[in-house]
Amino acid sequence: MVEENFEMKMWICVSENFDIRTLIRGIINAAIKQKCEDESLDLMKKRLQDTLRGRKFLLVLDDVWDTELIGVTIEKWIDLKNLLNVGANGSRIIITTRNSSVALLVNPAYMHPLEGLSHKECMSLFIKRVFKKGEEQRYQHLIEIGEDIVKKCGGVPLAVATVGSMLYLKTEQHHWLRVRDDDMWSIRNDNILPAIKLSYDALPQHLKPCFAFCSLFPKDYLFQGHLLVPLWTAQGYLKTSEKNEDFEHMGIDYIRQFCSRSLFQVEMDLKTTISFKIHDLVHDLAISVAQVEYSTINFRPSSALKMVRHVSISEKELLGEEAQVPAFMLKSKKLRTILIPEDGQMNQRFVKTGISRFKYMRVLDLSGSPLEELPSSIGSLFHLRFLNLSSNSKIKRLPNSISKLLNLETLSFWGCEALEEIPKDIGNLINLRSFVITTQQMSLPKGIRRLTLLQFLYFHGCVNLKSLGEEIEFLNNLRNLWISSCNNLESLPPNMKRMIALDTLTVDDCEELQLMMRSGEGPQGLRSLIIMKSSLEALPPWLEDSADTLQSIAVSECHNLTALPELINFKFLEQLRIEECSKLSALPQGLQSLTELRELNIKGCTELSKICKRQLKGENWLSKMARQAKITLDSDVDTDDEEDEDEVTPMMD
Repeated sequence: MVEENFEMKMWICVSENFDIRTLIRGIINAAIKQKCEDESLDLMKKRLQDTLRGRKFLLVLDDVWDTELIGVTIEKWIDLKNLLNVGANGSRIIITTRNSSVALLVNPAYMHPLEGLSHKECMSLFIKRVFKKGEEQRYQHLIEIGEDIVKKCGGVPLAVATVGSMLYLKTEQHHWLRVRDDDMWSIRNDNILPAIKLSYDALPQHLKPCFAFCSLFPKDYLFQGHLLVPLWTAQGYLKTSEKNEDFEHMGIDYIRQFCSRSLFQVEMDLKTTISFKIHDLVHDLAISVAQVEYSTINFRPSSALKMVRHVSISEKELLGEEAQVPAFMLKSKKLRTILIPEDGQMNQRFVKTGISRFKYMRVLDLSGSPLEELPSSIGSLFHLRFLNLSSNSKIKRLPNSISKLLNLETLSFWGCEALEEIPKDIGNLINLRSFVITTQQMSLPKGIRRLTLLQFLYFHGCVNLKSLGEEIEFLNNLRNLWISSCNNLESLPPNMKRMIALDTLTVDDCEELQLMMRSGEGPQGLRSLIIMKSSLEALPPWLEDSADTLQSIAVSECHNLTALPELINFKFLEQLRIEECSKLSALPQGLQSLTELRELNIKGCTELSKICKRQLKGENWLSKMARQAKITLDSDVDTDDEEDEDEVTPMMD
């Protein structure tokens, strides 16, 4: 009903900083579904009104605060409301807030105080998180203690879920009594829920710094596992005695542990890669436990600046061509991390000052900056583990001194479209584990074969690259190969069977790339295969070479794909995702024999969804599978049988 009633729908996470410029740009981005160029405030105001004028819109401003100096005020609210007062009749603005003072300040037409869950609903959620299905009958003595614990959660589902996850599979009574009687419940803090703090306190020690590090990112940030894990690794948070340890696998396991405790919320999970968000209340806790070592977008410590080791910088702090290093950073001489998690841009002066001043840096994020060259002094940052140059579209060459960064573990040139070549001595970076490449080169430098510790390799927008050559066949520890928007790339490496560690292959929008190697020549141990925007008519035959290991297949926007291969031999397949494959009209043969399948997701495939919906209504193998697997089908297609239209199996999302 909401979808049909509003022409435009926009959701903006506001948090503590009610900044008009940031809000205007966010609303425009959400309305036009693309990034708004940075313009003067007057031009952006005009663009906003031109975008909304005469159109019926729904705007959600989520988590608004009236924090002193930076929060919402009557003046700021009136300014924004006047800008928005150009939509069609019936347009609506919804504001969510934790503060009644904010609700009164905006003078709403209707105010809805959100009540907590009832005790019965809370107990139902708690039992689902604490016990396996049906197991609660054996532990009535624990449920009685659980009743007291749930009452302390105040009807907040996040608190109930978090404390329940913390007690999962713990059947000794003393664990439950310790949680019920903990002093934390009596500590009054409007921002930090005691249940969440208890869950943090119960974390293993090695997970706590990883959690605090997440405070550097803004609220409502979408975390990507393959981008976050190298940041943890650079700080030494992932500890192992093995030289060739798979840090990405270890880091993804850390993320799953946070998810199992309800501290992280999964957005997408493809077995070898995962994305997630952090609830605002959990984010508040991360800021609280990070304390003096972290200076973040959401919190700047007012004292003990010499203790700061990790800094994230907002776009607002980097505005202007003459933007200098913020004063609060200059006092932090032992800075280890500089991040720009939003779309900020460091200028040449900022970078030179940062490199010369902060010699202990381990993480340097220069993404999205208008740099025309990288100072050769970059080679002096001996401790640097992570260097992100992504989306520096003006850089043509890099100083060869970058090859002196012998401790470097992660290096990204993603979106450096003008980059003519990779430094010739790149092979000197023998500790490199993650390498993202955009270049105009036609072939890869020979030195890449020396990067034998490399585990993640990503080619993006290498428009002149025709072949990956034989270089990457020597990367015996490579686990994740990702290729996107390389429109002239014709083939994968000829002997991928030699890449014995490879477990994830992603191919996205490579129109000339032929995947049809013979069976026996492809990778032998894949766990995850992702193919997007391909002209393939069938999946490659070498997929059978990974039948004993493959856990996830995701196929998206392959409009020529007419059939999927028989899957009877893929006994460990847990996840099959099919999106926007319009010519697919049947599920693959052998699907009914996959006892490990836990997720079948079909979107944008009208005919295939219709067939599946019909089968789900009968007592056949697909309806039986729905009892053990999550089946998601297109919600906007109906079967041809009008009489049965309302009998869709409730397992479907």
